Amino acid sequence: MKKIILLEFNELCPSLLERFMSEGKLTNFKEFYSKSQVFTAVADEPEQLKLDPWIQWYSMHTGLPVQEHRVRNLTDGPKAGHDDIWQMLMRRGIGVGNCSSMNAKAIASPGSFYVPDPWCTTEKPYPEELEAFHRVVRNRVQENSTGSDGCLSKGDYLKFLTFLATHGISAGTIAAITGQLWSDSVKKQDTAWKRVPLLDKMQMDVFLHYWDKFQPAFSTFFLNSTAHYQHAYWHYTFPELYPGRVDEEGLKKFGNAILFGYQEMDKLLGRFLELESRGVMLILSTALSQFADTAALRNYYRPRNVEQMLESVGIRCEQVLPVMSEQFSARFANAAQTEDAKTKLSALHFLGKRLFDFGRAPENHLFFGCNIQTEVARDAVIDEWPGGGRKFFEIFSKIPHTRSGQHHPDSVLWFKTGDHRVHEGRVSILDVLPTIMSHFGVPRDDYDPQRRLPGRDLLPVMAGVETVTGSHRNHSHDPLLVSSRATLKNYVAAGGPLRRV
Repeated sequence: MKKIILLEFNELCPSLLERFMSEGKLTNFKEFYSKSQVFTAVADEPEQLKLDPWIQWYSMHTGLPVQEHRVRNLTDGPKAGHDDIWQMLMRRGIGVGNCSSMNAKAIASPGSFYVPDPWCTTEKPYPEELEAFHRVVRNRVQENSTGSDGCLSKGDYLKFLTFLATHGISAGTIAAITGQLWSDSVKKQDTAWKRVPLLDKMQMDVFLHYWDKFQPAFSTFFLNSTAHYQHAYWHYTFPELYPGRVDEEGLKKFGNAILFGYQEMDKLLGRFLELESRGVMLILSTALSQFADTAALRNYYRPRNVEQMLESVGIRCEQVLPVMSEQFSARFANAAQTEDAKTKLSALHFLGKRLFDFGRAPENHLFFGCNIQTEVARDAVIDEWPGGGRKFFEIFSKIPHTRSGQHHPDSVLWFKTGDHRVHEGRVSILDVLPTIMSHFGVPRDDYDPQRRLPGRDLLPVMAGVETVTGSHRNHSHDPLLVSSRATLKNYVAAGGPLRRV
């Protein structure tokens, strides 16, 4: 029985992959596609409020729809208590590995390995030595938008570099880092935006080191870099969709940014293809995708020092951590303190609207972020700030990119079996878990005795015994056609993906 590596390339778009492959720009993706059972999968929930990756990946990993698992926030997954695919397989003596899969609980079992996702603050890596790697990665991702080193010390960086030197860093990764430093620091070129895939390369080196050491039967490898490029640079990739709103300097600089992300992933994919000779079957999934949102070119702002900002309005918390670029999670001792903090932040207004917005949060936690998404004048003042007006940019810094993309429910799901077939219709991301469990010979009654999981085993479909047609409703997914909120709203109103009966 072949080992499985599930490649989780977050939010890649089926139509962009098709376009770039047809133009000869993604040779390894084309090789993968040409020998795969190709499905288009739809997200568990197409509604925008539930179409976040930390929800959809959690649905895929547990096989549970969001209505049942109710995980809505990025850090909730490890605490939710549901069985996921790694736990199910481990209990049956099947070795597993998890490299940064989003919102997943810890693994600590001999012969397996676990790297938490970069936003995770509650789970420990396994083996323990991975903490030297994860600590720096977590900090750099969470503080990426500020350029800050956060709480890292020189000792942390030394441990990180020592870890990489002894845990698989490749000559290619070293060359890429050296080339980026030469471009940014020596030649003083404006290429810092190209740094993002360097983490992918280091992460892959670490993954391959532990995969080679333990060779688990099932493992996952998650990447987010291209999702970042898409959210930030749709308007430069398709400037015709944003007439009068795309500057020439940015177009020259970022016009190929999304393609650059896809091509960097294509290089990594080539290294994964080499593992097939060692008895590996590769599966490529994106869980969801994106489209060019022509209604939006939103700016984002975040506090320069969130702890000081909270204290200046009379809020003290036990801990505050970045969640996403502009969002934070603050933990309080009790519900009364949490509500008091929300009241104080809600009282602040700027440009005629509330300065902060809030998300769903666990008990005694407050998820908050700056609610201003328009351009702010350099000398703008927040008049209502306690103790007297404060200049906006004394408190906040602007995140150096706008957001011009939205999430879309279509996703890539390719099983590289060696046989090529493009399946019509749609399947669900909830089908992934039953298919993998079936591959490893685990009966449905064993892992889902109460039939709580709505997903379907796709192995009979790949064998030609069953068909996909009729499982889910078709809809367009070309980022040039699906280019407004109204289009997606109409899709949701039409019922989205039909549930199987």
